[in-house]
Amino acid sequence: MATLYLRPSPRAFFLLTETHALVFRQPHASESKAARSVVVAEFLPVQDVDMRGLVKVTKGRPIEGVLGVTSVPSDRSPIPEIFLLLVSASTPLSPLQSSSALRPARVVGVEFYSLTSSFWDGPELAVSSYGSLAEDESDDPYYVSSFQAASTSSPSVQSQAAAQGVEHPCAGMKKYLESGGFFYAQDTKWDISTRMGETNWLQAEKGQTAHPLETFDERFVWNANLLAPFIAFRSALPLDQRDKLDEQALLIPVIQGFVGSSPVSTGSWSDDGKPEIVALGMISRLSWKRAGARFRTRGIDDDGQVANFVETEVILATPSVTFSWVIVRGSVPLFWQQPSQGLGTLQQKVEITRATDSQPPQASQPAFDKHFMELLQHYHSIHAVNLLGQKDAEAMLSASYSDHLESLKHTLEKMSPDEKSQLEAEQDRTVELTPYDFHATVRTHGHEGVRYDFATRLREMVISRQKFGWTAVDSQSGQIVEQQRGAFRVNCLDCLDRTNYVQDVLSLLTLNAFLESVQSPMLGSAALSAAHRELWADNGDRLSKIYAGTGALNTSATRSGKKTFAGLLSDATKSIGRAYINNFQDKDKQAAIDMLLGMMAGQRQVILFDPISDSVNSALNARIKEYSRSRSVTIFSGTWNLNGKAPDEADVYMIAFQEIVELTAGQILQTDPAKRRMWEKYIMDTFATRKGKGKQSDYVLYRSEQLVGTALIVVVKHGVASAMRHVESATKKTGLQGLSGNKGGVGIRFNLFDSTVCFMTCHLAAGHSNVTERNADYRTIDSGLKFLRGKTIEDHDIVIWSADFNYRIGLSNEEVRGYAETDQMDQLLGMDQLMQAMDAGDVFNGYTEAPITFRPTYNDNGTDEYDTSDKARIPAWTDRVLYKGQLKLSVYDRSELRTSDHRPVYAIFEAKVREVDHGKKDKITREIKGKLNSGEGFAGLEESTAQHLPSPAASSSSSRPVPSTIIPKLPPRPSVSSANPLSASTASATSSQKPQLPVRKPTIDSSESPSERKKGSVASAISAFETSRSTAAAAPRNPSYRKPPPTVARSSPVTLPTKDSPTFESPSITPASTGDYMIVTTPSSARARPPVLPARQPSKPVPLDLDESPPKDLMPPVMPDNIEAAPPAAKADKKPPPVVAKPTNLRSRSSAGFPPGV
Repeated sequence: MATLYLRPSPRAFFLLTETHALVFRQPHASESKAARSVVVAEFLPVQDVDMRGLVKVTKGRPIEGVLGVTSVPSDRSPIPEIFLLLVSASTPLSPLQSSSALRPARVVGVEFYSLTSSFWDGPELAVSSYGSLAEDESDDPYYVSSFQAASTSSPSVQSQAAAQGVEHPCAGMKKYLESGGFFYAQDTKWDISTRMGETNWLQAEKGQTAHPLETFDERFVWNANLLAPFIAFRSALPLDQRDKLDEQALLIPVIQGFVGSSPVSTGSWSDDGKPEIVALGMISRLSWKRAGARFRTRGIDDDGQVANFVETEVILATPSVTFSWVIVRGSVPLFWQQPSQGLGTLQQKVEITRATDSQPPQASQPAFDKHFMELLQHYHSIHAVNLLGQKDAEAMLSASYSDHLESLKHTLEKMSPDEKSQLEAEQDRTVELTPYDFHATVRTHGHEGVRYDFATRLREMVISRQKFGWTAVDSQSGQIVEQQRGAFRVNCLDCLDRTNYVQDVLSLLTLNAFLESVQSPMLGSAALSAAHRELWADNGDRLSKIYAGTGALNTSATRSGKKTFAGLLSDATKSIGRAYINNFQDKDKQAAIDMLLGMMAGQRQVILFDPISDSVNSALNARIKEYSRSRSVTIFSGTWNLNGKAPDEADVYMIAFQEIVELTAGQILQTDPAKRRMWEKYIMDTFATRKGKGKQSDYVLYRSEQLVGTALIVVVKHGVASAMRHVESATKKTGLQGLSGNKGGVGIRFNLFDSTVCFMTCHLAAGHSNVTERNADYRTIDSGLKFLRGKTIEDHDIVIWSADFNYRIGLSNEEVRGYAETDQMDQLLGMDQLMQAMDAGDVFNGYTEAPITFRPTYNDNGTDEYDTSDKARIPAWTDRVLYKGQLKLSVYDRSELRTSDHRPVYAIFEAKVREVDHGKKDKITREIKGKLNSGEGFAGLEESTAQHLPSPAASSSSSRPVPSTIIPKLPPRPSVSSANPLSASTASATSSQKPQLPVRKPTIDSSESPSERKKGSVASAISAFETSRSTAAAAPRNPSYRKPPPTVARSSPVTLPTKDSPTFESPSITPASTGDYMIVTTPSSARARPPVLPARQPSKPVPLDLDESPPKDLMPPVMPDNIEAAPPAAKADKKPPPVVAKPTNLRSRSSAGFPPGV
């Protein structure tokens, strides 16, 4: 227990125990001049703390401990705000061993305090906003009553945030942490995150094990990321100080899941004449590695982590021996998803996003193998139990699961002993799978049939139970007598209701086998069986509430062993409740989870202030070329269907479709993916055909996504697939103000080596004149489409849009057709709506489009003639490819396919992506740390790093790579007036001879045939642009030419001073707010450890003489609007302000040197 105090200025929090104080603050100006997410921690004897002026927080209520610190993105500042997380209230639970002092506790209250600002302070801290504090006449001479001071200093104790109606950014996290599912070991005396056998609670009680902060299982500690700065701080303390910090038990690792225990009478009597009591307990540990709400987090990720992965440990503690048995559950380890909103949440539809019929399992097998290899390392052997049904969507998922597991077993069988030892897969480690249709058995034989099957009929299950065994520990000596040698992995679709019931059955069978082996009189005890059922029912309810929002559906069957009518009604109510929660609450819940885990876009890892660590990071940044390289990856981007027109050399294919299905009401409400799957199969068959008959294609369909008629498909080479990670998809509706998916956008993002890539397609509002609607649709997609953890489109290094933007040409039908048929592209491009919108800064700021050298692609079905129907639609370049990032374009053209009224458009890029050699990076890190820790210190660092730092001449830098070759945009042409040469009735000699604006575009000879003009058109265009750059400056400025996006100026990097410099000071290198690194100097006498927070010295008030003349520099008061202030006396030496010329209107053609009307 500790008490929290606040020092308002300089702002710092003091967590005081009887003997010590743990201080939290940000570095002050003398320690760091860079604004960043940094925290300073100090551990001091309480007598070294100057407590004058401190404010007691939470009205003196004790604080249980520290959960950590987190950074939260803020609209108030470009720098995330740092919050301190504290456990303010908890409920102690029954011990897991009857006579043990080790008790778990449930978190019931959490508080967040900002280390950076008083803006979020609650009423109890409002006093900090009202200046100096008066001492309170209480028993504590240093205590200032926040309530009393606030009530006397201000008429309101409302926080600034509440006064402005701003919701606390941590409100969602607070609600989630206080939901009742978080637990910790009271006083941090034992490791609640690690199962018995891997740790030893009995020896921990005697102080014979390492501290839990050094041994916890990071898979299950939900605040591991939040505690990281303080764990690093603890590790750096001297051993005696570290022991004293541990004695205070201020740093708390927490798990999420379930903890419970129940005392059970053995029916025997102890030697002292009292009934003998044993404790039956259970701990379920939910992994945070792939955390999320039910319909928003399914399946597996590229790191092999699965959703809803839970390790459950059953513990029976008797006076002589302690029994422990572990079983795990987790989502089907494949890439699959379900609808996260709408009616699909009730219909349980399943879609496999990788390894479908149109693609081989190579796209998902590596992640599948990683998952099971990790399970083998943790649990020795694995027997998977798949409870999915054999009908409809579950059957498809179940079949793919079996295929992947057979492939893994085949790989393990072919591995040599050396390869297995490298993977820590010993010869006797095995992987088995038992498919079991739970629902089919319950329909025919009831729940008792399930118990019978797992106890007797399923022989492979009986063999595995006997082989795996359990863990047994001598309760007196703490010695491990027996070790569990394998674990069952159980899953259904949600890993909730069916899974919990089967785990209950397997647990009781194993517990009875243990009791039989030790000849316990409790074998067959009704009291023990009842307590066991209750624990599993409570466990199922808690895990279900965490993942789905309601209790488990099979609770009545788990508690009583059979289904009841009341249970059926309860299950129906819970199903409706789940659908409501999935549709209306899970979005906020997912955001809270992501923010708690530090995965929200814009969040940064809060780091401990450490000049040496900062110096290492900056030196690594300077030497990045030594441990990374730039790789070239060819990307093909096309809209519609390419029908095999692309070259085989592309590494990644991005293929976009629009109107892949008819936009009927039924398709809009619930889209049928059959058409998309048909195109997927057709595309993959095309790749296989190119490879040759009987040969396997080099490509895999890696990911696809669909929003009604808009679809995006990504196909990659096998070699590139292994370098792609964190693949995610997202959609955004724009039809009917965001309610309908007939219009909208689809995105797929991924990490390629160490760069981030985002592919986008969309279908914007139709209609020739609906430019405003199209602009609005783009802005909705750009700002509203979110990937996991809040990542946006702009958060990526490379972005490519390949889509039907639906922008038209602002001319009449006759004018467009006439210009197009005579290949006068300049006249058309000048009135292109997309170019005009980009010029105005309305859409696609910072994006580039290659020069358009092909005719408008909005054609007529089946012919090369433009629309001949009664609609007489105006030709346009509706289908385009825009891009940004380190991309070099080689081809931008259209494909002559005539089955649609749109021609496909495609582009081929060479992308530069970064690949980091982590082995070399670690080696350089050790080298740098060695120099810093040696006698050379920072001077040694300079000699090895200064040569890698950028020269001072480089006045600016960018956090993102800049394309080495950017093809300039075709400038828009001037407006074509009614005096158009194609409109003979209104043409005149004067208007037909108007001068034209100079255009940096290759001249197109209209006398050439289309086939001659098509050959080498892009190459000639690029060549013409390159040669025109030298003369571009001399040409008169085009007032409507699109300016490149503005770049943010960065300060020049500072060169490290040499050791011989007379003003040499030891540099400390700290990251700036942009995430880059900059060098700032600190006095050479500065210590690595931050100094003790200086005492706040009270100042004596100076009396004010009202009859005395005002000070010289006192600013005059602001006068009311109706009173004219006297003009100040002019100073003789004051110069008049410089005259600034009024800027000319750059968009005005006449003021830019062009004749009116041009």
